[in-house]
Amino acid sequence: MPQIRKILGACTVETAQRCRICHRDRTNHVVQKGTPCLVIKDPGGGAKNYCPQCALAILDQAADDLRALGEQLT
Repeated sequence: MPQIRKILGACTVETAQRCRICHRDRTNHVVQKGTPCLVIKDPGGGAKNYCPQCALAILDQAADDLRALGEQLT
């Protein structure tokens, strides 16, 4: 049986090794050292980091988008 393609390869969760800026709210949110954060890699190189609060909102939106795509196929 053929393998199923993974489409979320650009997203990972990492533990911050140093303080990082949250790219969704750069002025008010930071990712403290030792905190898990969502990392989304850019196709051209580089990556953007998101604090847990913003990451959950991004993942909720992604779940809604995936659900809508699935509904279009049925």
